[in-house]
Amino acid sequence: MGGGLFAISSTPAEANTVGVDLDYNCTGIGGPDSVGNGTKLRVTVTAPTTMTVGRPIDVKWAIAYRGQTAFTAPVDQIPGAVLSARGTLRIEGPWRGRDVAEGSLKQQEVKKGDPLAPPSLVTGEVGATKPGEIRITPQRLVVNFTPAVGEKTINDDDPSLQYLPVWQDFNDRKPPLNNIGQDVHGTEQQDASVALTFAGTGVDFITERDHRAGPLEFKIDDRPIEEADPSKNEDDSPVTGENIGGYTLWKVRDLPYKLDHKLTIKNVAAKWAIVDAFKVVTQEFKAPPSMFRAVCTPVQKNVTFRITVGDQPSPTPHTPTPSSTNTNNGGQNGNGGQSTPTATATATATVTASPSSAPTTTRTVTATATPQVEITPVGAPQTGESPAPPSGAALIGAGSAMLVGAIMGGVALRRRRAAHAGAGQ
Repeated sequence: MGGGLFAISSTPAEANTVGVDLDYNCTGIGGPDSVGNGTKLRVTVTAPTTMTVGRPIDVKWAIAYRGQTAFTAPVDQIPGAVLSARGTLRIEGPWRGRDVAEGSLKQQEVKKGDPLAPPSLVTGEVGATKPGEIRITPQRLVVNFTPAVGEKTINDDDPSLQYLPVWQDFNDRKPPLNNIGQDVHGTEQQDASVALTFAGTGVDFITERDHRAGPLEFKIDDRPIEEADPSKNEDDSPVTGENIGGYTLWKVRDLPYKLDHKLTIKNVAAKWAIVDAFKVVTQEFKAPPSMFRAVCTPVQKNVTFRITVGDQPSPTPHTPTPSSTNTNNGGQNGNGGQSTPTATATATATVTASPSSAPTTTRTVTATATPQVEITPVGAPQTGESPAPPSGAALIGAGSAMLVGAIMGGVALRRRRAAHAGAGQ
């Protein structure tokens, strides 16, 4: 079930935080290609325990996988894909800002099915407007995957290409011909075809310009057929050379992103048709594709952080003490006798049950902050400080007593010696 309550220590200059582990279950709402269908999460949500008016409230979400599940890459990706998440919060009380926590993380190069690194989330500007109680309840998470923007070259001998019926593999292209990989596939058979299935928003077809070549037909998905001729230059004049590689004959952009675009190229006449390479393009996204989206909901739905907000403490005025008088034990509290405005906090957890027939478990994390003036104890053993030194008057009195004792001791010693001398006579 998850739901352990804990406190996180921090340095004295920082506010402590209190947190709880929440279990989330994810469902893919974008279809079978969703990155998180069936994924289970352990989300640690933390919030500050000290709070004053005007300070931002940082609610942080740390996401980890559980149950040997993970968000996974829906397709091979070059570096730069992004996994992002947006957590919603129900916030009640005297507050202002945004009721969401957001985060994203760029991924390394991954293959289809590889686990993705989860992001961490943090709230935006959320703050208290006046003293009172603010109640924050974490709610659902929406997870998105944005494919990497860029280009990927697919050479003519890539196994993903489907050649029908008869093509030859030529590996004799020299560097001056500018072929990709110094190899091509070619055919002179009419109606021979090559097909590429790809994920992206565009694709280029790279071939050779050659006066022996003939026209080609291009069919992508359900779009109308287009035609291009590698035996002609861009101004429609005839090509005079042979085997001029690395030439982009045809391309398309701004396709809707999907994983299974299909491009089919057919040789219209019984003339040379050459496949040098393809270049698959993924353009910038205005928003993450919905096809990869997952929604994650908490198993425990009623976990609330309650933060009692105090007003900003007023600075304590300091009146200098005359140098001839020491009334603050030499400033042993570390502040020269000045008091230090601080905020103290407590964190508790309660579990309550509603009186309905189906009990509802509510976990409440309560944090209170009350500004007060705290003076560091002097010489208290638990503080680690040394005992307070004796005052000057005490030292003088002790010295006088020792001097008088020494004089009296000397007189008594002389009388004893005189008495012994008289007895011996």
